[in-house]
Amino acid sequence: MVEETVELIRRFKPLSSRSWEWDFLAPGTGQSQWWEEIKDEHRVLIIADPGAGKTFEAKTHAGKMRTRGKKAFFIRIEKIDIDFDRAFEIGTAEEFSTWLGSTEEGWFFLDSVDEAQLETPRALENAVRVFGARIHSALERTHIFITSREDAWRALPDQTLIEQHLPFGEPLPAEDETDIARKRDPMLKLFRLAGLTEDEIALFASQYGISDVGSFVDTVKRCNLLMLAERPFDLKALIGVWIADHQLGSRFEVLQRMITLQLEPMSGARAQLRIDPAKARDGARTLAGAVMLTGKAVICLPNGVQSPDRIDPRVLLPDWTESEIDVLLRTGLFDDIVYTTVRFRHREIRELLSAEWANGLLCYPDGRSRVEHLFFRNSYGEEIIVPRMRPTLTWLILLDDAVRDKALALAPEVASEGGDPSQLPLEVRRTMLRELVERMAKEREE
Repeated sequence: MVEETVELIRRFKPLSSRSWEWDFLAPGTGQSQWWEEIKDEHRVLIIADPGAGKTFEAKTHAGKMRTRGKKAFFIRIEKIDIDFDRAFEIGTAEEFSTWLGSTEEGWFFLDSVDEAQLETPRALENAVRVFGARIHSALERTHIFITSREDAWRALPDQTLIEQHLPFGEPLPAEDETDIARKRDPMLKLFRLAGLTEDEIALFASQYGISDVGSFVDTVKRCNLLMLAERPFDLKALIGVWIADHQLGSRFEVLQRMITLQLEPMSGARAQLRIDPAKARDGARTLAGAVMLTGKAVICLPNGVQSPDRIDPRVLLPDWTESEIDVLLRTGLFDDIVYTTVRFRHREIRELLSAEWANGLLCYPDGRSRVEHLFFRNSYGEEIIVPRMRPTLTWLILLDDAVRDKALALAPEVASEGGDPSQLPLEVRRTMLRELVERMAKEREE
């Protein structure tokens, strides 16, 4: 497959300006907007699905603004509280200090709320406090763009946090509860990164070497993979599967195939070293399981600087040589190397691999009780699903019937939160749907 970057003109759909009053993000009114139309806003939240390209868009536009002579920076939110001076991926701490001492406007792209919250539920709050203190003297000339997955954004508390520590303009008096105050447009503008249209999917596919674009798009629609294809990173992986197999399967099958293809070593100094595919997959599963359990998204290369906030793969893969670990971390499963560290490139693939890791533990003595304890806990006499483990659980229920039955008995909606519900047995899907409808009806009566 041709390795190139296809830049698309992405659209941003407005979300309701009243979303901050609710526990969810409601669609807003008005036409979709382009980067050029929102770039001069001062406080912006961009909501996007995993794989939709929010990080790519933020990085790309930070870089573009710099080529135009603007002061623009790209920062990982989870790194702000750890070591602010090393948190910059575009721009530097020195450039930041120079900007702070000037009178110029600055643009900051802060990515991403969901990755930050893997560390600790308070990670976003800590990062916003630190960042707000750092730019306090320049708040009025600062443009801040924050990215997040929808399920990681807590509408009311997170919006309040931003307005408190990254204010812009005259603050709204806390005691002012008049209708005029309640209708006032919030400081933070909310947008959703729109998915690719069918025409954009076709354009993207043609740029990546697919000649029979019409057949590819028709197959994507027939296999119910259009939502996957709307996200650039997923679309690129779909194209890889199509070029390799000239066919597509279910979402579960496609992601499994993506993993196989992306475990091929990338070009590089150690590209001549080959790892057995089964060993490579087992290593990737182990690392994904570690990310799931620890909440640490960053994995350090063997020759990198180890620190408590990073996963050391040498500890997890003691039978591997450092050269083998280096090759694994340079495969397509992982992002580009930043400060001798990588992270899983795709959230859903990481979650699927962590489910495979957990499933592999079930065959060990006492494995089932240990694995189930990771996902299910007793809280004040009531059995619950551990919140952090839900994304992995959506895939594990496809791999183990006992875990599936226990999870769906506790929370049938978990099957619709991710994974591939179409792979569940028909009778299980019927039961799940019936229980969901009955629960909704009961809640309405109450």
